[in-house]
Amino acid sequence: MPRTETTNRTAPRRRTRTRRLTDRALALDPGLVKTDGALRTLLAVPAGMAVGYAIAAAFGLPAILGVMIGAMPAFITCLVIVDPSTGRTAARTGAVVVPFVVALAGSIALQPFRLLELVLIVVLLFVQFAAASWGSWASDAAAVGFSGYLCGLLLPLPETSVVPLGLVVAGSLAVTILVRLLLRPDPHRALLRTRRGFVARGSLVLEAAVAALAGADDPATRRRTLRRLRRSRDRYHEIALTVDGMLAASGVDADSAAEELHRLVFDTHFAIDELGRGAAALVEHGAPSDVRHAALRAFTIVLRSGGSHGEEAAHTLLARYGITPSASDEGSRTTALVRRLAAELTDLRTAGVRWRELRDELPRRGAGVPFATPVVLAGGRPVGAVPILADALAEGPWRRWHLTASLRTAVHAAIAVAIVEPLALMLDGSRFYWGVIGVMVVLAGTNTTHERVRKGLHRGVGTVVGGAVGIVLVHLVGTSHPWVTIVLVCVLLAVGTYGFGGVYSLWAACLVVVLCQVYAFSGSFTDTLIPMRLAENLLGAAVAVLVSAVVFPIATRAVIRRAVRRQLVAVRAFVLALVGEDADAETGETDAAEATRASSADRTERPDLRARSRAVDAATYQLDAVLRPMVRFPTGGPARADARTRTSLQAAATFAREAAGRLGAAPQDPPASLRGAADRLAASIQHLADGIVAGPRPSAGTVVWSRVGDLLDDAVADASGRPDERAVETAAHTLGRIDEALALLADRQRATVLGEAASRSTPTSAR
Repeated sequence: MPRTETTNRTAPRRRTRTRRLTDRALALDPGLVKTDGALRTLLAVPAGMAVGYAIAAAFGLPAILGVMIGAMPAFITCLVIVDPSTGRTAARTGAVVVPFVVALAGSIALQPFRLLELVLIVVLLFVQFAAASWGSWASDAAAVGFSGYLCGLLLPLPETSVVPLGLVVAGSLAVTILVRLLLRPDPHRALLRTRRGFVARGSLVLEAAVAALAGADDPATRRRTLRRLRRSRDRYHEIALTVDGMLAASGVDADSAAEELHRLVFDTHFAIDELGRGAAALVEHGAPSDVRHAALRAFTIVLRSGGSHGEEAAHTLLARYGITPSASDEGSRTTALVRRLAAELTDLRTAGVRWRELRDELPRRGAGVPFATPVVLAGGRPVGAVPILADALAEGPWRRWHLTASLRTAVHAAIAVAIVEPLALMLDGSRFYWGVIGVMVVLAGTNTTHERVRKGLHRGVGTVVGGAVGIVLVHLVGTSHPWVTIVLVCVLLAVGTYGFGGVYSLWAACLVVVLCQVYAFSGSFTDTLIPMRLAENLLGAAVAVLVSAVVFPIATRAVIRRAVRRQLVAVRAFVLALVGEDADAETGETDAAEATRASSADRTERPDLRARSRAVDAATYQLDAVLRPMVRFPTGGPARADARTRTSLQAAATFAREAAGRLGAAPQDPPASLRGAADRLAASIQHLADGIVAGPRPSAGTVVWSRVGDLLDDAVADASGRPDERAVETAAHTLGRIDEALALLADRQRATVLGEAASRSTPTSAR
């Protein structure tokens, strides 16, 4: 969405190059979550290196040793410790000095006992993954302790060096705390930055819509611009979920201004998405050139002048098309699309004005700010397959073992490392730990076999690219320019931290370049080093994938069925909320924040449909996470059936979002026929969800889908002459469209479909 905070409401402000670049950066990284992580790494790592160098010089240790040990705790704590509270961040950072030093000392003491060293790696890696469910403090201690153990394992040191190295670790963590205190979060500024990034991402959707409208006459350009517009809308949808999750993570009470911010995010997202979809519809349906040019002019006004000029753009669109605001609703499909675009442009202005008013009302300090520092939800993205895997474990064959996702991964890690260690020792005994790291990185942050294969491939690609760059840099820079190397290492670690949560291959490439520099200074670098590292990393990744497929296996089909069930349950909750009723079972929210918001909405007479729609969108995102294949094939196999299933469910999510955007809340007193239609549709959805999760495909007649067309026709007739006639018709039309989309899914699942589609509610689609 374009800017709304202009100094002059009538004259647009020119966007400078710096502002455009800033908007692009915020569009890629809302709230600058990844940028902040890269910045603290860029400052903390050299500070830790400096402290390590000074202490090593004072105790007569090699300088390279002090620099390496000083950098490690600074880097690992910047990477894994993310907390909205500055005090807790400092406390958690200081607390890990104990596990790091203990693990470092233990690994040094165990150097004569090789077998015990190898066994302890298995135990520590198991604890690291299992600790993910024990709380943040335990997770910090396990991750940092494993890093400290590896440091002592890789550096053959005498036991007398434990005390000075402990001082290096303590000093490194102390300066890291100072750096993080200097970079303490500002909730109000973070809120403004997040909103600005959300706005900038919306502008990209409008720019793609402008390109599609301008290139509609050439077939090749039309196809290319429509693909670009579709990708922009998909990315904007993901960013809207991310921003909504960031707001929910603040922990502010539901009756505070945070709820208003949630509504503004939804309304802005809905308006921008509808504008993009409307532009695509004008191009795809061959609207006359004068209509496309009118829409192009309206979009250009908003892009150049800001969202506060949305109403002006709407009047321009209607005037150029020859429609007056008071004209009758009857007309062609093109007329309906133009009216829809004008309405969304007006809504865009309303959302922008309301945001400006709310921004001025928000407190700038203290707990009253309805936004904490951006908290990483799941690598900076909406949560993916984790809740679905939890469902599969809770309901599948392993439920008697009380197995959790983190415990299952810990078992996989322990078994995989126990297999990899002897193989890696035979391959290259001096650097067997590369195979261990290959196991660890593939299992970290992944839950399904497909995710682990994809991450292993990204690791391999990053290693190849990083190795090529690293070898060239070693030959160019060598060891004669230590300051250049230090700057290069710090910058690469910062860049890798930025890509860690999104582009994993970027992180892997940067890490390999850094390792090339480290091995060059240690005197052990050779051109065959990187190919050997790649081989051992891929060995560890392959073993980890095989173990996860054999030990406590979870069938991919079972995971997909539960993902489908979660979305159906979320759609069912929305259907009931559309007539003011509450779901009598689980509501389908995908995280605690959505559940809290939905429950707060249920305390009112008219549930907030936006929260229910967001729950459906989040479930759609989770479904996409488990349906994404390892390798895409153009035809054949289960992928085609999965694509059809996704199409039906995505259509239902789109219909729910449209109704939420146009209604906001359920009609005050819906007709009994509309309530009956919602109840019948909800029952059919529940039966279909139960049938799908029971899989494999049920026999014909096991599941019955009852169409609600007759009740919807009655509801439209009963609403005639009521003050809320339009709202009831919109609700009936939404139920009809959801019924149509999911009836197709039920038919593909061999369910018995009874009844016919609605007829009288269908014309309301133009409205």
